[in-house]
Amino acid sequence: MQNVIERPSNSALWWGFALALGAMLCNMAFFIQPPAQHSIPWLSLVLAVVALIFVGKGLWRVFAPPRIHQGRILSAILSILSLLLVAVAIFAFFTARALPISAGAPQVGQKAPDFTLPDTTGRPVSLDQLFAPAADGVPPKAVLLIFYRGYW
Repeated sequence: MQNVIERPSNSALWWGFALALGAMLCNMAFFIQPPAQHSIPWLSLVLAVVALIFVGKGLWRVFAPPRIHQGRILSAILSILSLLLVAVAIFAFFTARALPISAGAPQVGQKAPDFTLPDTTGRPVSLDQLFAPAADGVPPKAVLLIFYRGYW
């Protein structure tokens, strides 16, 4: 008969990883625009803090004496992944709060204000010129504007 020693599993690290993943995915849910959209960054921050607590508890179980848990390498890898996910979630929390409010931006369906920009040859073109009636007397219904970032 073999002498089998059962070692307890370290579920705290797995819970910490799951909560860290949930914190990051919570930030992605912001773009789906759920009803309580203003509370998503706070939920993400709470999940990240709880994930840090679980990861810390799991690491303490692995590396604190007496060492009854195995899998130090897997624990370290899982902890590093969890910490990276938590860092992304916390970074997203602070950057999402730093976005400027677009109070003066036109709303969906609202007519855009007139503006004048140079075209590719350097001539100024206004939005009113683009909506002017064509040679057949029918004005266009829409205008597609393409903005290039930078110069080549």
